[in-house]
Amino acid sequence: MTSTEPAVAPIAEARRVPKPAVALLRAVAAVLVLHGFLVGLWTTQHDVRLGYLDAVRHVLNRPLGIGEDFGMFAVMLLLTTGGYLAQLDRAPLRWQLVRGYLPIGVSSVLAAIVAAFGARIWSVPVEPETDVLAAASNVVLIGLVVDEVPLLVPLAWFVLLLLAGAAAAAVINEYRGLAMLVVPLGQIVLSAAVVAVAPDSRLAGVIVFFPLVAVGQLIALAQRASLKTGFVVGFGFLALFVIVMLETLRPEFARWWYPVPAVLTMLLAGLAVVFSGDLAARLASSRVVRWLSDHAIWLALLQGVVGYALLDVLKGPLPIGVALAVAVAGTGATAAACHRLVRRVTA
Repeated sequence: MTSTEPAVAPIAEARRVPKPAVALLRAVAAVLVLHGFLVGLWTTQHDVRLGYLDAVRHVLNRPLGIGEDFGMFAVMLLLTTGGYLAQLDRAPLRWQLVRGYLPIGVSSVLAAIVAAFGARIWSVPVEPETDVLAAASNVVLIGLVVDEVPLLVPLAWFVLLLLAGAAAAAVINEYRGLAMLVVPLGQIVLSAAVVAVAPDSRLAGVIVFFPLVAVGQLIALAQRASLKTGFVVGFGFLALFVIVMLETLRPEFARWWYPVPAVLTMLLAGLAVVFSGDLAARLASSRVVRWLSDHAIWLALLQGVVGYALLDVLKGPLPIGVALAVAVAGTGATAAACHRLVRRVTA
């Protein structure tokens, strides 16, 4: 290649089908996000001791340096694989945004209704305002990035980043060429700028993870558009730099060691694309894995609404293990119903 040739080739018109291992990662993320927040966080908040949870923390979480019972690690997996899938999606952007937004809207409305009836949901603060204004701020996404606004669905912020990533991916697919580098770089620079200017803001705590979406996009471009692997690695280091920057400027953020799960996330996503083989294809073809992968976002959002509400009601009458099983099943059933409803609406 001469020095005058572009660093990237035009996007190939090959089949735009995600690697089976990416579906596996999303299925794993779906399980871990339930484990981290519905089981791990709820039991911590209510001073409930689970022997298996203590063992997992001692044997896996602490040696690996991954905190929060793998909950944020799961969210990072969903962000990176979400960026990958957005880059392969050729549906009109407006439909991508509608599909992506509806889980937030539906979950926020459901959370407001459940909280209004007196059930305890996962919210910030613990006893949130459930008036029309508070609910509307969550439904229209303002509350996700504005300080002091109650959060009815605390994990909805990561879906907001996926929406922004879908818009960025659409720009890349439209202009190709240097846009493959300029747009992801712009995402990282924007994130770093917000972190540098307002490190203590809610927006900084959200956008600091936006570079992971960009890395997912670049992995897809390396697979489908012959983007050099070195660029992906370089952008991965930039993504880590943004996280380390916030840790430096906001000391309480550093206690979670987010760079460690971020590195593991990017490595797993890259390896999943490069080394996806027959075993991954067979596993990804199973109904359980497909279901978990398809419903991962719904599970992440609804666990704090349905799961927490069920646990609030059942923690007394039932043994805690049974109550947790019912909460997980209830979250899954609601996720399936909402997913099916949204598919019909957007069909």
